[in-house]
Amino acid sequence: MDLITLVIIIVVGFLSGVFGAIIGSTLLILTPLLHFLGLPIHTALGSSKISVLSRELIPIFHFNKHKLIDFKMAFPFIVAGTLFAFLGTKVILSLSEKLLTVIVAVFMIIISLMILLKPNIGMEKKHIKKSYWTLIISIISGALIGFYQGIFGGGSNVFIIFSFVLIFGNTFLQAVANSKLPNLIFALASSLVFIINGYVNWLFAIPLLISTAFGSYFGARLAIKKGNKFIRALFVGLVIIMAIKLLFF
Repeated sequence: MDLITLVIIIVVGFLSGVFGAIIGSTLLILTPLLHFLGLPIHTALGSSKISVLSRELIPIFHFNKHKLIDFKMAFPFIVAGTLFAFLGTKVILSLSEKLLTVIVAVFMIIISLMILLKPNIGMEKKHIKKSYWTLIISIISGALIGFYQGIFGGGSNVFIIFSFVLIFGNTFLQAVANSKLPNLIFALASSLVFIINGYVNWLFAIPLLISTAFGSYFGARLAIKKGNKFIRALFVGLVIIMAIKLLFF
């Protein structure tokens, strides 16, 4: 690796850490970048997945310090999501990737419209009493998103954040905080598969991991400082861009 490549990785890793700590979806940028820099596509994906670990781990400590994470709410979601992610990986062999892409894009358009038509959604926390019903909803939503993670995966954090806002009454800031642990567990499970099969280039992955960690620290601080309006604007912008990309590119 030459010096210019290393600088590019560090700069992009830091910026993706800042953005990823708030919204996620950094793999949509990092994987094509590493592929462009010369890594085979599977190695580019595996190497960029490593950075997700620090992108999610660092903000967990920061958000938890501000009491924004509800670990009890996230736990059933994580268990169901992990199990169904494995199932989704098996099912992908029999499904059309093009059809899945269109379905995901349509759902993202629906999400963005719901947020735009309801200006107050995610701006104030709604008190939802914990019950067996909320437990069941958590398991079902975790299973569906985990299944999608196994089949396709791109932008799955968008669905996690939105489900926490819509179903559990989180503000956008709380939803982002609560999304970190599920994303970390899913990324860890996925990264282990790539590592075991030799699809991680550590010369790229380690500087990316470190620079992303620094960026995610500042991103978490920025999210808390700017609050729900800022996160809501970023969220809607990302969802619309991803929907357009999936449909037309």
